[in-house]
Amino acid sequence: MKWIKKAKIFEWTTPNDWWKSHTMAPTAIYWKGRIRVFIGAWDKDNISRITYVDLDPLNPENIIRVNDELPVLNIGDDGMFDENGVFPAHATVIDGKINLYYTGFQKGHKILHYNFGGLAISEDGDNFTRVSRSPILDRQEEGLFVRAGQSVIKEKSSFKTVYSIGSKFRYVGGKERPTYDVCYQDSISDKEFEKKGRKIVSCDQSVEHGLGRPQIIKIRDKYFVFYTRRMIDMKYFIGCAESNDCINWRRNESVFSDMKHSENGFDSDMIYFPSVVYVPETDKFLLIYCGNEFGKTGIGYAELNES
Repeated sequence: MKWIKKAKIFEWTTPNDWWKSHTMAPTAIYWKGRIRVFIGAWDKDNISRITYVDLDPLNPENIIRVNDELPVLNIGDDGMFDENGVFPAHATVIDGKINLYYTGFQKGHKILHYNFGGLAISEDGDNFTRVSRSPILDRQEEGLFVRAGQSVIKEKSSFKTVYSIGSKFRYVGGKERPTYDVCYQDSISDKEFEKKGRKIVSCDQSVEHGLGRPQIIKIRDKYFVFYTRRMIDMKYFIGCAESNDCINWRRNESVFSDMKHSENGFDSDMIYFPSVVYVPETDKFLLIYCGNEFGKTGIGYAELNES
């Protein structure tokens, strides 16, 4: 199997009061006959809120709707873990409702920031309610600064979850940047998690300084985790791990061997924040991703070639 890069989909070019720039951290679901892509929308102070764009499942380059009236998820109250920004981690449909897992930002004093995981739920896809003002994925010994970017799928009565953990910063590309790895755990709830998971993908410090915002998905009969790769050369890219049983995982980035940064296009420096969605009308898997500057230049997509 290989992912084949197809086209740029969308770029935000008409700023308003709360959405000045960016289509950060896209996460896509199939919802009521459309591909709904939740994104992080930045204001003039670079603080992100969550909104969405709807795509035509038969032609993802055809934009059906841009939700630019109000964000579906605003920043948290003062003092909360998400007071300085929220962006999508993973959206998934569980029991007919959208679980919008998200990452919350809070600035630090002796470090740059903290990232922990929240959850908001919607029955209609537009009105979301936080399950709590505190993180559902909070600080633990395995992740003191970063424990977020969670992705959850339901299988029978259990929930398979992946997320990022980090407790260090590293000086890369002229500034301090967080470094993190990917963890996995099974749980009996989509809202409550153990204090410690099992690390399944470790950052290769010789070429990367962080593996972030993982997504777990089952494609046919195999499990995959897609994640961001923060590269030391600053040409940010995406990565993949696969498993037959969710116990033994191996990295397999050869699936992206046909995907390259463009020479001068919107994704010349970043192919980032992968999110895979299944389209029943075409029986295809699509990968939505953001381009340069964490999505300032827009989002694009790739298609899975399973042969």
